[in-house]
Amino acid sequence: MALHDKMVTVEGLPVHYWEDGAENSRVIFLLHGGLGDAEMHWKPVIPMLAETFHVYAPDLPGFGKSRLLPRMTTEAMLNWIQSLLGALHIDQAVMVGNSFGGVLVRLFAASHPKYIPAVILINGGGVPEVPPALKTLARIPGVSTLLFMFLGRMATSPGMLKSMIATPDILTESFQAKVKQAAKGFTAIMRMLTTSPMPQAQRPIVPSLILWGTEDQFTPLSEAKAIKASIPDAALIEISECGHMPQLETPDVFVWQINQFLDKLSRPAKNAGIGPQPLANPPS
Repeated sequence: MALHDKMVTVEGLPVHYWEDGAENSRVIFLLHGGLGDAEMHWKPVIPMLAETFHVYAPDLPGFGKSRLLPRMTTEAMLNWIQSLLGALHIDQAVMVGNSFGGVLVRLFAASHPKYIPAVILINGGGVPEVPPALKTLARIPGVSTLLFMFLGRMATSPGMLKSMIATPDILTESFQAKVKQAAKGFTAIMRMLTTSPMPQAQRPIVPSLILWGTEDQFTPLSEAKAIKASIPDAALIEISECGHMPQLETPDVFVWQINQFLDKLSRPAKNAGIGPQPLANPPS
């Protein structure tokens, strides 16, 4: 099966997604972060993953060709993910999330474990703790709009992108232009994470892998360790010479680590409990 560019209707709204891989393969579901849409995050690695898996990579609401939800709350977003799985006739899928896509993957897996046999978080997945003062400002009409516009511009500025991406070749003019195009969706997600309550279920009970580019100054390695401590039995693998988007900065390593993790989960019971070992690079 070749890479396909598709649309589906979810809760009455159009959703765009990419799909590749054999129909009878294990399903892997990729949720992007704020720096662009699904194509921007995943297109280089989808064909590589599709050699082993049936891959789906949707544009989140407000990104790419997917329509923003009428009311962007955490609960509405988790319901949207469930509805999208239903629309695509997916009973179970390994979920992979980058940046705040990792937060969505974590929360969805914690509240809907029957759908998720395993979780992979990439430089993200920490449940945000919003200061009370910021929550108050976010509820003031006018002030909240200016606040999130400022935060969005700051988070996607050239200086911030340089602190996030450790591979200079990634930071092309085209890359930065696509990041700016995603500003509306990015701002909506930031507002959602700031103003809407988090669900009580926050700890996935399924096998979990945390992949982390160690040169990411936006979400440093200390955050990865905090996430690992908050998810029982999660494995943490550090990827050296890599920043916030390992799937773009070190795609071969990224795909190899995913294959290793999921391959070990599929092995006979005698190997159960043997987690993946930290490796910066795949074997030559």
